[in-house]
Amino acid sequence: MSEILDKIPEYIDFGEKKTTADDEELEKIYLRENNYLAVIGYKTLEDFARFTSSEDLSMDTIEYVGKDRIYFTGLKRRAVYRRASEAILREYLSDYKCATPDHQCMDCYNCYTYGGTNLVKGETKSIRSRMKMTTSYSIQSSIDAIVDEDEFHIMVHRDLEMAQGDEGQEKGSIHTITLIKPNTVFPFIDIIFNPTKFDLAMYLETVERGDAEGYGSKGSLLGTMSTEILGIVDNLDITYKDLLKKIEVDEEGEVDASKIDEIIDMSISKEELEDLKHSLPKMIEKYEDEIYHDLN
Repeated sequence: MSEILDKIPEYIDFGEKKTTADDEELEKIYLRENNYLAVIGYKTLEDFARFTSSEDLSMDTIEYVGKDRIYFTGLKRRAVYRRASEAILREYLSDYKCATPDHQCMDCYNCYTYGGTNLVKGETKSIRSRMKMTTSYSIQSSIDAIVDEDEFHIMVHRDLEMAQGDEGQEKGSIHTITLIKPNTVFPFIDIIFNPTKFDLAMYLETVERGDAEGYGSKGSLLGTMSTEILGIVDNLDITYKDLLKKIEVDEEGEVDASKIDEIIDMSISKEELEDLKHSLPKMIEKYEDEIYHDLN
């Protein structure tokens, strides 16, 4: 087993009560230590996508490291991951009720991993996420990454007063959608605080499912991706500038990330990661009481 995996525990129950130095009883989640793993890799768009964060629904672009690039917020990734993680846990316990955003139980693995807030009087509770997905920036410039021509669509507005058709139905309107091309590449750095082997196994399964579900505009049903992990480290000596300068993509969309080997060491083999992901069902069975707490 790699040194990094060897150093982290298999599972931690962050709902466990601990007594602090001043005799205050707190759940373990609030006693964070300065331990983390940074997962470094890149995502490649498998189909068209649409990333918009502004009210005017304009494409998310920003000038960064010498180019105007598409940016892909960490919040978009984390939202998809959280729901995928909930779905995984529900497979093993059908009456698992925790659901984002309005029915977070604040007492299961998912809540202790992705955080949340309960503002119910007398039951107020806030948990900070142990998962930090940082904003990614496209390798390609926005000019190269965005389609040359907008797509035209018919959209029915149900939230506006509109003229009625002959049979009373609402009339549609023509609008355009700007899309990002397939093969656009987004390097990423995802950080897991107070990591465990279970966290990493769940992360690997969650990313695979999240990629298949897609990212970006919900209504478009677009944005499916594939993920390549380049390294898992317990330091942050690498930056996004390093990733953007050392990962190259040719005109056919082929990615060359060989220069990354100069600055990070893939100390965990792909075989170890695959074995860890395959061990997830056994770990869920082993730690069922801690994962679901009183829900089962």
